[in-house]
Amino acid sequence: MGILVAFEEDYRAYRDVIAAGIRILRPRAEVETASLEALGECIERCDPELVICTRPNSVDPGGRPAWVEISVDPTQPTKICVGGRYSESTNPELELLLAVIDEVGERVQTNTDRKDC
Repeated sequence: MGILVAFEEDYRAYRDVIAAGIRILRPRAEVETASLEALGECIERCDPELVICTRPNSVDPGGRPAWVEISVDPTQPTKICVGGRYSESTNPELELLLAVIDEVGERVQTNTDRKDC
């Protein structure tokens, strides 16, 4: 399963820590990182099943199985979309991202990876 983690350059430390945590805890996942400026190009090149980003999906609306819009402001909600189902969480921890990764991975394995986030 492909995962793309994209943050502004000002928050690259967050991007790199999240990507490293995923690589360690979900070693089967193919994790790529990118700046927001390169987001569209990386989505086209990598075609990830999950995008973890600080922006909403304006690059490929309806074209991703899962999208997590992480807020860098801990008082603002993180928005999660998996298979067209939306939820929010304020100041989520890595465990929530891992649960999303596991759900997306299961959907991919069972071919229920509709692209509508």
